Amino acid sequence: MIHIGKLIKQKLEEAGKNESWLAEQLECFPTDIHKIVDRASIDTDTLLRISSILKHNFFLEYSQELLRHKTKS
Repeated sequence: MIHIGKLIKQKLEEAGKNESWLAEQLECFPTDIHKIVDRASIDTDTLLRISSILKHNFFLEYSQELLRHKTKS
């Protein structure tokens, strides 16, 4: 199962960025980012914006998860 918040936090760290930086990019409050990284799911519009900012296709993570489930069936 994918915990998208953890993946976003991981990609932030890999990029050498922090949650405050992402909040500035998304034009929101750092507390909003804290909520995002704690959550297992996220709305697609926000995920698209974060994917663009971090230059990482988070949707691909879901596609790969779907393929893993499909091959197990």
